[in-house]
Amino acid sequence: MRVIQAEDLYQLQTVNDPQISPDGQQVLYVQQRVDRKTEKKFTNLWLVPGDGGTPRQFTFGDQRDSMPRWSPDGKLLAYLAAVPAGDAPPGPPPAVTVVDRGAQLHILDVESGGVYVMTRLRGGVMAPEWSPDGTQIAFVTYVDPALGLETLTDAPPADDAYTKFSRDVLVTSRVRWKFDNIGHLGEYRRQIATLAIDPATLAAPAAPILRTQEKADLAPPAWSPDGRTLATAGNLDDDGELVRSSKVYLVDLTVPAPVTPRPLFRLEEMRSSDLAWSPDGHTLAVCGHNDPVIGHYGNQYLWLVDVSTGEGTNATAWLDRALGDYSRNSDMRRYGGDDGPRWIDGGKRLLVLVNEGGSVFLAEIDPAAQTMTPLTSGRQSVIAFTVDRSEVAAVLLIADDMNPGDLYRLKIERGLSGLGGSERISEEKIRSDPLNPPDPRSIQRLTRINAELFDELEMTEPIRFWAQSGDVQIDSWLIPPVGAEPGKRYPVILYTGGGPGGMRASVFCHEFHLYAAQGYAVLHCNTRGNHGYGQDFSTPTRGAWGDLDTLDNMASLRAACAQFDFIDPERTAVAGGSYGGYMATWIISRYPEFKAAVVDRCLFNRHSFNGVGDIGFLLDRVEFDKQLPWENPQRYLERSPMSGIAGVKTPTLVVHSAEDLRCPVDQGEQLYMALHRVGVPTKLVRFPNESHELSRSGRPWHRIFRLEQYLAWFEEWL
Repeated sequence: MRVIQAEDLYQLQTVNDPQISPDGQQVLYVQQRVDRKTEKKFTNLWLVPGDGGTPRQFTFGDQRDSMPRWSPDGKLLAYLAAVPAGDAPPGPPPAVTVVDRGAQLHILDVESGGVYVMTRLRGGVMAPEWSPDGTQIAFVTYVDPALGLETLTDAPPADDAYTKFSRDVLVTSRVRWKFDNIGHLGEYRRQIATLAIDPATLAAPAAPILRTQEKADLAPPAWSPDGRTLATAGNLDDDGELVRSSKVYLVDLTVPAPVTPRPLFRLEEMRSSDLAWSPDGHTLAVCGHNDPVIGHYGNQYLWLVDVSTGEGTNATAWLDRALGDYSRNSDMRRYGGDDGPRWIDGGKRLLVLVNEGGSVFLAEIDPAAQTMTPLTSGRQSVIAFTVDRSEVAAVLLIADDMNPGDLYRLKIERGLSGLGGSERISEEKIRSDPLNPPDPRSIQRLTRINAELFDELEMTEPIRFWAQSGDVQIDSWLIPPVGAEPGKRYPVILYTGGGPGGMRASVFCHEFHLYAAQGYAVLHCNTRGNHGYGQDFSTPTRGAWGDLDTLDNMASLRAACAQFDFIDPERTAVAGGSYGGYMATWIISRYPEFKAAVVDRCLFNRHSFNGVGDIGFLLDRVEFDKQLPWENPQRYLERSPMSGIAGVKTPTLVVHSAEDLRCPVDQGEQLYMALHRVGVPTKLVRFPNESHELSRSGRPWHRIFRLEQYLAWFEEWL
């Protein structure tokens, strides 16, 4: 046995986007591994029998296959993969980065094994979905509305000096002209297109049809059962880019394209744009809330929208929990797969994911009876799920504290007796046996992706405990040091969470286990502002970052020091990224007893952040009651960690990515210079060509270097 190492990132493989075949006999999924020498990410499709068996690789190569989707008859498979880019034209790269490099739609004939490239679009292809009759595929692609649908051959040649040397200049009138980990959008928007599919002419595919050509982004579409309409989400209002609210739109496929989508229903907040048509085509299911004030702190409820009238009903107003996967503390994935609502039983019930006390479980909702029945149990998180055509089986992607994720098959049963709609799962039940349903199901494991690696690793399992903070109790996890000796005390790292508005959950975090392997206890918790404990728990930090959430973090730390005798209360560190970086900076400005801190991809100056972060302009509506920085500069300053910098005494490592568009690098650089000016020991670690997602999906050697910098800092100061 050995302890986990930073370079084990090269051995850890991830699984996402499970897709069960219509007959339930096969399950496709995406598996990723990384080559140590070249850093190439090999993302290929794998296949495992639906009733269990040996998985086998289904596609090969380094084209980074993704988003597999079975045709309704199971004979064809649509998926996304790169196509050869050709020689880059001379001169600097173009300023708009979302064109000429996206994945393209491929079709694989399951019987013959033939693979066909179906598109060559400048804007790439995202989120392909088959029509119910299997004759078309709908998808989204980046389009400049002034230019329409462009193919790769339409890219302008750089045959003159003016074009060659000025194409790196970005000109835009958009508000949302950039997005982290995607890049610079310029005037390009996500629009909806369709492609006719004829099995007899796959080698010579038809040209895609651009169905919308709007000056706003539209979400991946969902087909109506009759194949005549697509439902999508977005906001086509003149101020749509400046507000959080979204609308459901209908796109009529029976009239000449492109068409203007017809607005149907509006919600103030839709964290996920997943839409689901009822089998009879009369109702659309969508998740969100309609409170104009609380933004991302609000529960995502299940709404059922009458397609004929546009009237929506909150079908889970009685369930004080957010729907969808909210687990946020894993560094082993970004996209897991489908986590939106799914109709079953002829439209009488729906399957949804529910966030509850640090776990995410699959549940069955009966809107008529107002009941919810958990279908999975335990301290784990269901990341995504897929259901076969006959609704006999569901395949789930499940992660827990000790495993990044594997696939499981769950039998779906009828006539379940659910929890009463007005009944809330008690906190006592969560603590004693989280999410143990009244009628446990048998569940079959289909994959063991990292079993060989984990068989040789010694890791410690997190200890779950509760800490009292004022009048609430804080759900906490503590990972003990590996090989802790009786009677010996070890330093502890309080790792503040990102968000807010997510949920610390039972999911695997390589980074946390690495620190435990190096002799540190690692602590994290669900402070107020997180989901999984009801809306009264998630909303109190709105507009007040640093108040109750700081008290909750400190209460968790003090409870851990008092409860676990292997923690040395004189050797404490704090670390965190994004909002967690904000919190780490806020904490050390008020609690000088910390011996070390690492602040990663932080938000330091909320006044400047409003204008430079890719979503900074959206936060003023929720956090500052629609007041802009120049309207109330003092409030923005008071709510910035910058305001307390004179109180910082803790040696602080600052980590940031140069291409971070969520919390731009100026935030970390401002913190670094401020620490120098107040005489605090500090270093800056600045990563080129990395985004806000460095710790989750950055280049492996950069991720390893980052972890080694953390460990070196802790070793120096703890």
